[in-house]
Amino acid sequence: MKSNLSSRVRTYFFTGLAIFIPLVATVYVVWIGFNFFDGLMKPLVKPIAGDVPGVSLIVTIIMIIILGAFGRITIGAKIMNFLETTLLRIPVVSTIYYAVREASALVLKQEERGYKAVVLVEYPRKGSYVIGFSTSSTIEEIQKKTEKEVINVYVPTTPNPTSGFLLMLPKEDIVPLDMTIEEAFKIIMSGGLTKQKDYGGK
Repeated sequence: MKSNLSSRVRTYFFTGLAIFIPLVATVYVVWIGFNFFDGLMKPLVKPIAGDVPGVSLIVTIIMIIILGAFGRITIGAKIMNFLETTLLRIPVVSTIYYAVREASALVLKQEERGYKAVVLVEYPRKGSYVIGFSTSSTIEEIQKKTEKEVINVYVPTTPNPTSGFLLMLPKEDIVPLDMTIEEAFKIIMSGGLTKQKDYGGK
């Protein structure tokens, strides 16, 4: 009887822990993010609007939207390219900027990065499979040298998909998958712990 009770309590505890940790972690990250972005413009906003929580965040969001609109026009794009080129020429700063830029692009601009589809490929050995993202047909010289239609496939690492491997594989060695890019990223970042129902499986 005591053994059964102890087993149930242990099961309930770990079940509760599995629910509790993601909730707390999510709230914590959101709270840290809120405080960070809310504090960016606070020195400028506080003299006008006072110390009201959230006002600085709203101003920051508006500034980001304006910056995005500015970056879309011709002169804005030229200025942004100039600033980016300058940053990439500065030692240390260039490394930090490049890493942050690529990580941001991976999360925020998946479509613009050129990922065409989620695929399954044999890697690193026969009989072992990994999820990858087809990007495009590889350069013409490689097509000619291999005498095959070779496709570029980016294979991200777990749990950090900002790093990975570029594989150039014959089209017949690639298995297309029906899941979306977002669903594939969930599987990769979770280390395969995401359930099928979480990404549209049966």
